[in-house]
Amino acid sequence: MADGREAVGRAGEDAAAAHLCGQGFRILHRNWQCLPIGELDLVVGRDDLLVFVEVRSVSTRFLASPTLTVQPAKQRKVARAADRYLARYGAGWDRIRFDVVGIHFRFGRVARIDHIEDAFVPDWAF
Repeated sequence: MADGREAVGRAGEDAAAAHLCGQGFRILHRNWQCLPIGELDLVVGRDDLLVFVEVRSVSTRFLASPTLTVQPAKQRKVARAADRYLARYGAGWDRIRFDVVGIHFRFGRVARIDHIEDAFVPDWAF
């Protein structure tokens, strides 16, 4: 079962990366590890904007949107990892944003992409 979820997750990240590249972003990092906090699914940039992207994929028709699964605890983890990322690679970026991209698969193909810009703002961003 885990292999199936991992495959859907990888395919979702591929679809999200292609979607973002189509919007003019360049992929800076994929699955950037920040142990013991976790990882950042995608880090993308365009002009002076750096975006941390949480990707959620679903291959069932019963979940309204996988983007709804990014709860406050996950948002805090992503924000903590992003803080570490910024300490290392943040120079030169004037703006940052936290997005969530939901990928809906149906019969093994991408059926819909939900891209929520500014999905959440961490406490330290104020």
